[in-house]
Amino acid sequence: MADRPVPEAPAVPAAVRPAGAAGSVTVREYGTRYLRISVRYHGDARFSWLRVPGPAHDRPQTAPSPAAGVALRRVDAAFADAGSGAGSGAGRGARLALGERAAASESGERGGVVYRMPGAVSVARLLPSGDDTAYRLSVRALADLGRTLRQLHDVPWEFGEPVPPHHGVGRLLAWISGAAPDGDGARLRALAHDRLGARLWTRLTDWAVAAQEPPGRGGAVLLHGAPSTGWLVPSPAGDHSALLTGEEVTGGDPALDLGWVLGELHELRSAAARGLGAAGQGPPVDYPAAARALLAGYLRKEDAVETTEALPAGTARAATLRLAVHMRDFASFVGWHEDLRRYADLLAETLDADGAPTLRW
Repeated sequence: MADRPVPEAPAVPAAVRPAGAAGSVTVREYGTRYLRISVRYHGDARFSWLRVPGPAHDRPQTAPSPAAGVALRRVDAAFADAGSGAGSGAGRGARLALGERAAASESGERGGVVYRMPGAVSVARLLPSGDDTAYRLSVRALADLGRTLRQLHDVPWEFGEPVPPHHGVGRLLAWISGAAPDGDGARLRALAHDRLGARLWTRLTDWAVAAQEPPGRGGAVLLHGAPSTGWLVPSPAGDHSALLTGEEVTGGDPALDLGWVLGELHELRSAAARGLGAAGQGPPVDYPAAARALLAGYLRKEDAVETTEALPAGTARAATLRLAVHMRDFASFVGWHEDLRRYADLLAETLDADGAPTLRW
């Protein structure tokens, strides 16, 4: 269908909403050896995102515990009626789209999780697209994400059960220790060990170990576990964005969630500046404005404050770990690329500065 004007919403780029089609149709398929994603359009702006484990996926896709699920739905309910239009106030947040076990007819014998979403394309693709409307939708979605993460972090982990491990940090620790040799991943480990040197390699190890330990002061809070631009989907109508949620839910220090997104944005900004990967080849992107929108949402401000004192302690370290995890995952689940040498240098620089560049926006 052609894009239709929506009151108080910007025009919607074609990349967000597919052309009309009869019945259900697959509009996007992509993924790695870790995970395959298929997006289907069901008419009336209804989409489903199916995530199926790839051959390198090393654990079952599990839903949050019943108690954690109740808490997640309570957080989502706080945003359900807030900001139904694009002109809404500061109370709007990203809706938590909780996954459901996919039917065998959808996902095959490997299983999978399906999410009901408002759009076909995530912020990961829209933010650097060069389309002004897509960029505005992405920045708004990042502000929504900040508000939702802050709401999650107001919930203590008091569910009468152990805190699940943080899967991203777990993959990093296995890679650091050499417990998961896998060809290109092992090749990157040798390269990174050489580029970082003993001092920074020890710092990376210590930070990863500390991130997996129970937090001290205040105890653990409810964490999304892997928030990212690839899990954040704006609505074409300009109202609520949605965040795929469930498979990585855990508890811990709030710095892990906030740092995970800031680390991704820092990587994209740095890659663009150095001419690395897709970010380095695409149109110019105002990543600082995107990061400031995220921070403003998290800090519950109209604009992000200049100081970083209000952020959870350890946010810079968590952002640096996110950079390392993405390097590791790319080598292990996609394959070798010569740009990884320069990403290893970026990791070394960020570690050497105690992660401070990830907070300079």
